[in-house]
Parts: sequence; structure tokens; C-alpha cells
Amino acid sequence: MSEKKGKAPPMEKKLCAPPDDLLTVAEAVKYLGVARKTVYELVEWEEIEGIKLGRSLRIKKKSLDRFKASGKLT
Repeated sequence: MSEKKGKAPPMEKKLCAPPDDLLTVAEAVKYLGVARKTVYELVEWEEIEGIKLGRSLRIKKKSLDRFKASGKLT
């Protein structure tokens, strides 16, 4: 069996959403006007969609817009 020696093909970085559509927890707090703990609870209760990137949590802006439009935020 012969193996080709050389460079491996470059790895592609793929995100499930464009970086502009993902907010940090701090940005989500400002956007919704709620406490940091509330953002984490909303992700846990699946009211908004969060994505773990390593140890960081990112929030989809579209899910924040849907949540705001639902009227559940008072």
C-alpha cells in the first residue's frame, strides 16, 4: 500500500450561522434588556436558541427577534 506524503488539505471552518447573526450573551442582554441569568434561563427553557462554541455561548439573533415578537417579554 502506498501512501501519498505531503500536506493535508486545508480544513474549512463552517458555522451554522453567519457570525453577524450570532450574538454574545452580553449583546443579547442589551438587545432584550434583561439580566444575564435570564438569557441563560431562556436558552435552557428553549425559548431562544443558543449555540456552544467551545466554552462560549452564542445566541441566534433571529431567535431573539422571534422571542421579542412573541410578546413573552414584559
